[in-house]
Amino acid sequence: MKEAHQTFVVPAKNEERHLIKKKASILILSGPQQGEEVIIESTPFTIGSSDGCDLILKDTAVSRKHCIIKSDGHTFSIEDTNSTNGSFLCGLRIMHAYLTPGSELRLGNTRLLFSPSLEFTDIPLSQNNHFGDAIGASDAMRRIFYLAESYSPTDATIMLTGETGTGKEILAEEIHKHSKRANKPFVVIDCTSISRDIVESELFGHVKGAFTGATSDRSGAFESADGGTVFLDEIGELPQELQPKLLRVLEKREIKRVGSNDIRKIDVRIICATNRNIKKEINEGNFREDLYYRLSVVNIELPPLREHKEDIPLLAETFMSRLHNTNARDEIQDFDNAMNALMRYDWPGNIREFRNLIDRAYYHIQKPVDILQCQQGGTLLKQSNNGSNNEEENSVTNNVDTTKPFKDEKNRLIDDFEHQYIKELLARNNGNVSKSAREADIERAYLQRLIKKYGLNS
Repeated sequence: MKEAHQTFVVPAKNEERHLIKKKASILILSGPQQGEEVIIESTPFTIGSSDGCDLILKDTAVSRKHCIIKSDGHTFSIEDTNSTNGSFLCGLRIMHAYLTPGSELRLGNTRLLFSPSLEFTDIPLSQNNHFGDAIGASDAMRRIFYLAESYSPTDATIMLTGETGTGKEILAEEIHKHSKRANKPFVVIDCTSISRDIVESELFGHVKGAFTGATSDRSGAFESADGGTVFLDEIGELPQELQPKLLRVLEKREIKRVGSNDIRKIDVRIICATNRNIKKEINEGNFREDLYYRLSVVNIELPPLREHKEDIPLLAETFMSRLHNTNARDEIQDFDNAMNALMRYDWPGNIREFRNLIDRAYYHIQKPVDILQCQQGGTLLKQSNNGSNNEEENSVTNNVDTTKPFKDEKNRLIDDFEHQYIKELLARNNGNVSKSAREADIERAYLQRLIKKYGLNS
C-alpha cells in the first residue's frame, strides 16, 4: 500500500505558514543498546559511533559516521557514507535506498527497526517568496528563507550545503547584507580556484620575505574583511594542513601571517559552503570533525531545482524582468506551456543552468522568444506533434556514442560542452574575459584556463 505523504502545510492563527512534518523513530532490536528508541525529529539524521552523531551506537563494528537518514518531506531514505562494514537494508547491502514502515537495518552488529511516528514537528516558513536576490515561493525555499531571516542578524557561523548551482553564494551574500555587518566588507575565498601553495597566504596574509615572490607585506582575507564577513566557498577543498589554523581562527578570533609570529586579532563572521558530503569526508579522514562542528553552528541545505520545480515560473519572470525591466510573459512565447515543459526537465545544473537559459533567451534576436529552443546544443525538451507531454522524450538531446568506453565518451561530451559554452560566452561579451566570468559565475582564472585549453584566445 502506498504510504501517505508525511508533510502538509497549515496557516497559523497569525497567517504565518508552517510545515507540519511527520516524525519517525529508530528502535534498536539487537546489539549493545538493545531496546533503546530514538525519535528522528529532523533530517539529515546521522548514525555512527562518533560523539557528533544524532544516534551514537556503542558498536565497534560501526564506523564513526556510518550512515545518514534523510527526508524530502514525503519519504525517508538512508545513505551509507562509505562505512567500513557497510549498511544493510532487509539483508541487502546498500549505498542509498528508500525506507518504508518496518524497514530493518543492520549496521555492524546492531539491528535497527525504522518506523514512522504518530508525532509531528511544526516547522515555520517565511512569509516571503524571496530573501534579497534569492527567489522561491515553494515550501522548501520558504524554509530556507525563514532560517536565513532568523540567523542573519546574529554572528552565528553558517554552513551552506547543496549541489553546485543551487545559489549558495547568493544566499551567503544576502545573509551578510541582512546582518549588522552589512556596511563592512564581504570577502569571498573560492577554495577550489586557489593554488595550494598560496592558499594560506590568501587566507591569513604574509610578511615580506616569507617565501619566494613575497616582496612586501600583504593582508589576507580575514584581515581584509575585519568587521565584515568571510565567505569560504567549497570549504571541503581546504587542504588538511590548513584546517587546524582555520579552527584556531574560529576559536580564538586571531590569525598569524605567513612568516610571522605576531598574533593579530580579527572581528569577522564566517559563512562557508560546500557541495561535498562533509560527513563522508570526515569518515574518510579528509576533513577534521572538530572543524566541521565549529563551521556548522547553523547548517542550511539548499535543495536542487528538481525538488522545487514549482518555483520555475517565478524564477523565469524574475530573471527575465531584471534583464528587460518589463513583463517576462511578453518576452517568452506561450509562457504557460513553456513553463510546463521546463518543469518536466530535471536541471542537473540547478538554478545556475536555468539562469543561463534565461540569459540566452534574453539575447535571442526574435521576440517573443521560443525559450525551448535556447538550450545549449539543441532543444531543451521534445514534445509530441499534438503538443501533449511525452515523458519518454523529456531529456536534453545529446549525440552520445554508446559503443565507446564510458569514461572516454563522458570526457568527449564535457569537452564539447565546455568548448561551445565558452565560445558563445566570449562572443556574446565581445571577448571581455572579466565580464564573461561574471556572467558565467566562474572564476576569471578558471575561465582563462579553459580559453587556453580550447585555443579561444583570439
